[in-house]
Amino acid sequence: MSSYLKTIYFRDEYSEEAYPQLLCNHIVEECLSKTGSVKGKKILDIGSGKGNHLVGFSRKDLESYGIDKRNECVSVLDNFTIKECDIESERFPYDDNWFDFVYSKSVLEHIRNADNFLSESLRVLKPGGIAVLMTPDWRSQCKFFWDDYTHVKAFTRKSLQDAMIINGFENVNCSYFLQLPIVWKHPWIKYLTMFIALLPDSFKWKDKEEKEFRRLIRFSKEKMLLAVGSKANE
Repeated sequence: MSSYLKTIYFRDEYSEEAYPQLLCNHIVEECLSKTGSVKGKKILDIGSGKGNHLVGFSRKDLESYGIDKRNECVSVLDNFTIKECDIESERFPYDDNWFDFVYSKSVLEHIRNADNFLSESLRVLKPGGIAVLMTPDWRSQCKFFWDDYTHVKAFTRKSLQDAMIINGFENVNCSYFLQLPIVWKHPWIKYLTMFIALLPDSFKWKDKEEKEFRRLIRFSKEKMLLAVGSKANE
């Protein structure tokens, strides 16, 4: 029987040129380094999966830790601390005020109890610490959201922002995010993606089995939400 990792994440994504590393570089530069140097600071990747973001953040001199509810994810990398935890219902296995940063990508849509996820994220953050959370934008992905049968909860920009505020985060900002590194480098290209997004959905795919997609077309159509919030200074 094929595992979740092998079925959903089928590419080698650990290289310095791969998308996860480019994303980590961008997150550090645009979200985390606003508070100063990140060198030696601790980051928790919630739902760390195959560990590609743990590797990516470690290359940026962050101490990277992970949690995941899948045993296959806990044992995927030997040189990182990854603990098993049901992030939907259990207390995270880390002390209060332990991490400088909390990060999660494409996890919130897999859990029903977002309040436990968010309140525990806040608890393990140090005062003044920053949380960066990413999840699919329902408005742009509603046609394909349920293609992943493990998806159980959808978010809009407003609902994610409100959920973070209700669970104690301050200075919350939730924005739309295009998973296209060329747009991060040249922001004006986002206007071109608006026209690309108008192409028929069938243009996304390179094959009839829908296993290979055209990244520019897909990610012009399907936006992510990127929410950043902080823990109050005590």
